[in-house]
Amino acid sequence: DHPQKLLVILGGTFPKLAGYFISLLITKTLAGLPMVLLRVGALSRMMFLRSCFNKKRLTQRELKEVYRKQPIFYGWEYPTQFLVIIICFTYACITPIVLPVGATYYFVALLVYKKQALYVYTPTYESGGRMFPQAVSKTLFALLTSQLTFIGYTLIRKGVFQIILLAPLPFLTVYFTLFIQKRFVEPSKKLSLERAVKIDAQIDQSPEFSDEAYQQPVLTEKASVPVCETDDYILTEVLENLERLQNESTPDSSVDGVM
Repeated sequence: DHPQKLLVILGGTFPKLAGYFISLLITKTLAGLPMVLLRVGALSRMMFLRSCFNKKRLTQRELKEVYRKQPIFYGWEYPTQFLVIIICFTYACITPIVLPVGATYYFVALLVYKKQALYVYTPTYESGGRMFPQAVSKTLFALLTSQLTFIGYTLIRKGVFQIILLAPLPFLTVYFTLFIQKRFVEPSKKLSLERAVKIDAQIDQSPEFSDEAYQQPVLTEKASVPVCETDDYILTEVLENLERLQNESTPDSSVDGVM
């Protein structure tokens, strides 16, 4: 109801929850990470099939379901790591005891997820590194939230000079976020200068120019069209229309002007 008191509300609420969040980190370290390593879902499925069915009577498809490859669920794993880093950033100055607890969690998580990435998780698609800029931006947003919370906490404690010294920090974080976006994220969507020069040397001097010429190849791949080896004219017509729509969706733009 009082947006102008946001910093006061943050500073007054978060310090009271320090014990809860420290307990949460300890629980995630001692119980959550071992559960990830144990893979309860795959283990229970295998025990159920082995106890209730005869392996010799299972089909090959059913056996593959037992030992099927497991992809990493980014929608679950990424928010979990972000939650921990937000807690560590927020309580680093208010309750410093959270730092060794958070460091212990990330040390154990490094061991667990390294093993899972090498022997368990199987990549099902390639995104060209699109999730890494999101991870960096969300980490910086967590840092911004922690700075605002600490400023509100200092305001409650009636610190004057401390607030003056802390006031530039959120603006510096926002500036650094925009700098990272402009300096690294946007150029990463294009090819390097070395590869662009090689492409220029290979292509002929044509007035036609493709908008995807200097993008990463993995980001410009189109859906593959199956080869038609049947006499069904309806299927042939559908495939021709699909190919025509793909060609129309990526028209080349002409380059006008005299060098």
